[in-house]
Amino acid sequence: MTRVNRKHIIVSILGVFFMFGFGYVCPTWGSVTRMGVQYLGILIGWIVMCAFGIPMSMASVMSIAACALPGYYTAATVITGSIGSSFTVQALFIFVLVYVFEESGTGEFLVRWILSRRFINGRPYLFTACFLFAIIVIGSCIGSFGALMITITVLENVAAVTGMKKQDDWIRFLLISVVGLSGITEIMYPFKPYAELYSGIFNSTLASIGTSVSGATYLTTSITIAVISFVLLVFVARFVFKFDLAKIKALDVTTLQTEEFKRIKPNQIVILIAIVISFFHPFIVMLLPKGSFVHGFLNDMGQALFMALVIAVLSLIRIGGKPIMNPAVAFAKGVNWNVIFAVGSVLVVGGGISAEGSGVTTWLLDIFSGTLGKMGPIPVIIIVSLLGCFITQFFSNASTAIILLTALAPMATVMYQNGVNVSVFVAVIGIGTLSACLLPCGSGQSAIMFGTDMFNDSDGQRWALSKGLIVAVTLAIAVMLAGILCISVL
Repeated sequence: MTRVNRKHIIVSILGVFFMFGFGYVCPTWGSVTRMGVQYLGILIGWIVMCAFGIPMSMASVMSIAACALPGYYTAATVITGSIGSSFTVQALFIFVLVYVFEESGTGEFLVRWILSRRFINGRPYLFTACFLFAIIVIGSCIGSFGALMITITVLENVAAVTGMKKQDDWIRFLLISVVGLSGITEIMYPFKPYAELYSGIFNSTLASIGTSVSGATYLTTSITIAVISFVLLVFVARFVFKFDLAKIKALDVTTLQTEEFKRIKPNQIVILIAIVISFFHPFIVMLLPKGSFVHGFLNDMGQALFMALVIAVLSLIRIGGKPIMNPAVAFAKGVNWNVIFAVGSVLVVGGGISAEGSGVTTWLLDIFSGTLGKMGPIPVIIIVSLLGCFITQFFSNASTAIILLTALAPMATVMYQNGVNVSVFVAVIGIGTLSACLLPCGSGQSAIMFGTDMFNDSDGQRWALSKGLIVAVTLAIAVMLAGILCISVL
């Protein structure tokens, strides 16, 4: 038996035990009831399986099934509360729209268009700033993996045109920065799949006091993190790193707008419009005059159903005799079922844990009230932002976020009642725990980075742990500063 197979079997057995057996053999304690122990076991089993190599979809389906056993849910309500929830369905539609946006080349066209403006010629640090700005803006729509693949393509093109080495410090800096910005490009908007996954943990507890994570606060916090990260990275590039940018200074940036990307195509225009109105649906509704037909239509339909309508329309529209999108291909290739099932799992497991009959919320609140509970919101922000940004470098991103959010969730109700805008914590922890960029085991994005020509040599890992560490620290400081600012003002 190989080592890999042995690990898989051991982790599977542990996961199944925690989900289906732990809750029956572990004694209750404090305020935690038998139901509470069962749901804690399901959560622990899910984290163990996800953190040690079991596909998240498999672990999530198992945890959803286990949630029906303690008696809090029926078989029907566990399905409607997980896979059938509006959050899960919306996440599915977002994956499809992002796939169409990326596959059509619309995202790469926009990045190349921004970088090929003539006013950038001879200004290497302005080029650096425009590059990071373009990736943050476009990446927030297409996601971290799409942003990373565009970055690799563009940087390889820059290296070929200028004659720079792919292992040049400047190229490595931009690539590792994009990987470190994965939290911003992946979950800047509160309706993105991972954002819904993390918000669901707080929502399952906040529901007990009749509230939920504020989308407006989440978006404001994530934009603040993005702005501070951008400013600090440009500052570090200019004054900390000693780049040799003579070849970039001599680069004619118009060469980046190759024949394929010189003019936006009709299908790309339609897709760009579809993405804008779908992603910014809530904000468009806010701007429309109340009482108008369009306001009533969009408001009553809601964002998830509106996205479904947009997908249907894109499938029907033909340009040059071809449909803009093939729905069968988009749903088959574009949807990340690991995340879809994970969102559903977190919703029902979190609901069971926070239920009044479980006693877990009271128990966790007693623990954290004695430690973090004695601190103000700003010290708590500092602790969780730094923990999230650095633990994630060595541990599963999702698991790190879920553990921190689950631990804070009971305190969230008390903080909210004391006037603290707890929605800031979700954005800070969610984005911070997606900043892994120092080790190939840190994240999928990090693994891809270390597999490129830029880092796939004897010096790549050492560079990441020395000069790349500056980028990781910079992003951690940005997350912390943004969290302090938002928790103080919002």
